[in-house]
Amino acid sequence: MSSHDATVAIYGLIALVGLVLEVMSRTGRTEVPPLGTVLTRIMHTRSGRIGVMAGWMWLGMHYFAK
Repeated sequence: MSSHDATVAIYGLIALVGLVLEVMSRTGRTEVPPLGTVLTRIMHTRSGRIGVMAGWMWLGMHYFAK
């Protein structure tokens, strides 16, 4: 397995865990709030807004800029 394959597998696992947590939060089986609630709380502070913007910029630079 190459390092690229391992990286893709890890990111896929992270996405799968996130999806499972979101489904569990929507069904009420856990104390974890839905992603929309988390983002709403984060966006109430200036540092949170800067962090979200930095995350979007990182995604854009790595995945959409070619």
